[in-house]
Amino acid sequence: MPDAPHSNTTGNATSAISGHFDTRTAAMEVAESLHAGLSGGDSGGGCDLVIMFASFHHAAAFSEASEVIRSTLNPKVMMGVTAESVLGGDDELEGAAGLSALALRLPGTKLHPFTFSPNDPLPLSNPTQIPECIGLTDDHRVTLLLADPFTTPVTRFLPAFNACGHDRPIPIVGGMASGGSQPGYNRILCNEQVMNAGGVGVNISGDIGVDFIVSQGCRPIGNPMVITKSENHVILELGGRPAMEMVKKTAESLPDHEKKMLTHGLLLGTVINEYKDHQGRGDFLIRNVLGFDEKRGGLLAGEQSNVGQTIQLQVRDAKTASEDLQLLLDAQQLHQPPFGALLFTCNGRGQRLFGKPNHDLEMIHNRLGDVPTAGFFCAGEIGPIGDQSFLHGHTASLVVFREPS
Repeated sequence: MPDAPHSNTTGNATSAISGHFDTRTAAMEVAESLHAGLSGGDSGGGCDLVIMFASFHHAAAFSEASEVIRSTLNPKVMMGVTAESVLGGDDELEGAAGLSALALRLPGTKLHPFTFSPNDPLPLSNPTQIPECIGLTDDHRVTLLLADPFTTPVTRFLPAFNACGHDRPIPIVGGMASGGSQPGYNRILCNEQVMNAGGVGVNISGDIGVDFIVSQGCRPIGNPMVITKSENHVILELGGRPAMEMVKKTAESLPDHEKKMLTHGLLLGTVINEYKDHQGRGDFLIRNVLGFDEKRGGLLAGEQSNVGQTIQLQVRDAKTASEDLQLLLDAQQLHQPPFGALLFTCNGRGQRLFGKPNHDLEMIHNRLGDVPTAGFFCAGEIGPIGDQSFLHGHTASLVVFREPS
């Protein structure tokens, strides 16, 4: 693992990462590298936005790390989060101490940060009030969002945001903190404020090009099935038959190589757009199957399911995940190269899925050039599909910044 920072610079962004275990040393290395990367060390142009990601090893001194970087770069807005693992530059530091950051100069844009917490929530029950609360404007381009999974009602949060834009999409990209296994252990940063609950967002509006990729690490198996009976998180019937019976029937019908994939866990894909004639990769919201209700023959899903929804069983598949990301990045090559990127990837990807380090970052740089990139391994990834933003699992959610067309 590297113990010195790496940085990439192009356009109006620079990224840096340090694998040093001492938090202050890591922060100083990252800060110095970012400062040097912005116009060759000339800070006269200022820095608009810094996003910092710290592995859980740095949680105790998270505030100190942010202060070191903030005092060096003096950004207009700074946000950050703790994570299981972080990534940046050319490295995905899985299971090791890591501190990474992306610094951006965004001329022609406006930044509006906002926070929320259990003690200061957003008006989710009245989406018409949200735009004023978070400073949403007509020239909105993207909302970057970092949140604690234990204290953020994300299943209410994202639908409320999707509804508050009326007929125009409000793209949201980000991830759920993965630096703590219970409430109070994650850290979320907004400028000088460090929280252990809730979340932080920043709206970027104005003269900038923004594109999104949501690449899944799963593929569907068997046939689509319609939920005909459910109760909260328990799917009781699929196509009029007990759900557990239909799952076992599907598993028994699979070829041997797909049966082997089931040993890594069974997943559930819920169709996003029921009006599409054909459902394929990328058309599902992936959720974990938490277990079976053997008494009622039900399937315990990771999210509440409703009668009439179409589902299809899914398996984690490195080959499919790699192909999917390749295809989506190929499409991005039709546009001008980006000057910066943020990657929010599932903590089930990386070496756990691909068997080698730096898979996603390596592919991004092969397709998009040496674009400065930072991010983290999430406990849930947020990204838009179509005109709505969703909480995903087992995905890589990428946002790239370009000069305006």
